[in-house]
Amino acid sequence: MRELEIRPLQADEIDRFVNLSYYAFSGRTPDERSTDFIRRITPERNVLVALEDGEIVSQVMIYEFGVWIDGVRYPTGGLANVATVPEKARRGYAHRLLREALAWMRNELGLSVSTLYPTVYPLYHGLGWAPGGDAVRYSGPPAAFHPSALLPDDHGGRIERRLARVEDVELLEPIYRAFARSRSGYLDRPRWYWEDNVLRLRRSTPPRWLALWYDAETQLAGYLLYTLNGRPLGDTPDAELSVYELISLQPESYRALLTFLSAHHLWRRIVLDSGRDVPVQSLVQNPHLLDVQVPVSGHFLFRIVDLEKALCSRSSVPPSQAASLTLQVRDEAAPWNNGTWRIGWDADRWICERAEGRAPDASVDIATLSALFCGSIDVRQAMNIGALRATADAADGLRALLTTAYPPYSRDHF
Repeated sequence: MRELEIRPLQADEIDRFVNLSYYAFSGRTPDERSTDFIRRITPERNVLVALEDGEIVSQVMIYEFGVWIDGVRYPTGGLANVATVPEKARRGYAHRLLREALAWMRNELGLSVSTLYPTVYPLYHGLGWAPGGDAVRYSGPPAAFHPSALLPDDHGGRIERRLARVEDVELLEPIYRAFARSRSGYLDRPRWYWEDNVLRLRRSTPPRWLALWYDAETQLAGYLLYTLNGRPLGDTPDAELSVYELISLQPESYRALLTFLSAHHLWRRIVLDSGRDVPVQSLVQNPHLLDVQVPVSGHFLFRIVDLEKALCSRSSVPPSQAASLTLQVRDEAAPWNNGTWRIGWDADRWICERAEGRAPDASVDIATLSALFCGSIDVRQAMNIGALRATADAADGLRALLTTAYPPYSRDHF
């Protein structure tokens, strides 16, 4: 193998990066990608490339996001546009580049965790990323979404329906944030994400509609973003009302917005993608009318980048008698995480410090620890499959540290 140089992308190399992204993933045109690129990131800070004989052979882009995990906003590296030229594929270039990206995220960007949407799952899982959450697809006739009679009703509330506009970010962002911040996996969306991915669609896609629910006090407390695909009562497979996002801050809002959905009786099918943090089957009058699917692909992966920084930022408060524990972590791709750590509660915060030479109370690999951290697996499940070994006391301590109020979910692809 020739000498491989890994370094940040230079400003005069943007076209080369964009062209490889377009070749690998198609979709947006090179001109659109160049415009988006300049708006969203800084080349020398957010892109790493691998070069052989002066030519870019592999690349990765790192979005600097915030992601909420159990009420805490973690500085996060969202990896995207990971691509290798096909004539140099399967030579380990992407593997080496991603290892460098882990160090870059920690040392240069100060990020504590990372998330991505994989095209090649084994590559990322082998480097410590773990499945972050399950998306559930609910579909059925409009009657399937008629709300449960147990949901409270606000008779003074009202719905405003109209086409969504780019400037609606100021209206929707506070409601979304209030909903998302106590949960796990949700993206703290930067403005460009709202504009480009949530509210502004490409010319080839249907317009996105917005239903806003105001309570009797005229406070906005929920919204529905959706598209109407095909024609009402049409026979084409894509003739459906597709819900992009359902956000509700009050149970009354769920009732009103589901009633609104169920009133679209001219549409043969409604499709709603959601996470397990929202108990959709408990919200509807007759869940037997729903077709429920759990796609395996398309979910985000999650990884701890800086173990000490991530664990010390946890917000969970342990029982008063919670004891400290010694945890052995295996992380070959990020050696600064590898080793033995003492973890405990000190006054008002979690501490995580090196404890080399001490016998561990628990042992885990970084992928399993990352899944535990975001809540996609719990301590008992990890122990049942042999991915975590822990004494009874250590298991209790890990539950106090890592249990999340909600299972993780994100629908924000990038």
